[in-house]
Amino acid sequence: MPFNGYPDYIPLLDGVWSGEDGATVELQKPCGIGDLDGDGAADAVGTVLLRTGGIGQFWSVVFWHNSAGKPAYRSLVDLGDRNPVTSISVSGQRATVVWLTRSDGKSMAELDLRRTTVYQLSGITVTEVKHTDAPYTG
Repeated sequence: MPFNGYPDYIPLLDGVWSGEDGATVELQKPCGIGDLDGDGAADAVGTVLLRTGGIGQFWSVVFWHNSAGKPAYRSLVDLGDRNPVTSISVSGQRATVVWLTRSDGKSMAELDLRRTTVYQLSGITVTEVKHTDAPYTG
């Protein structure tokens, strides 16, 4: 999959890719399975974590189409630094992603919001349908 400024697709071997620059991309839990495009096949939505060698942990949500039983990358949404995903579900051709983030003015270590975002995939384009925020006190 093309990812975060890297010019080529990056193969996830056993869920991990390591770059020559020391960066790693790791497939994370959770994952959601269901029909995203109306063809009846089970597509997938997952999360990957990019570590570049510093303290940053950059989370992304990745969308794969089921192409004859094999995952075919479609698109991704960057969630940003230290915004972990806690759950993913797929229903009605939409993916619901629950993730933790922070209010404006909070430090990077202060996760105080649980955001629920609903996404819809059309071809290779992901659209945010809506999101809601709730307090998080982890």
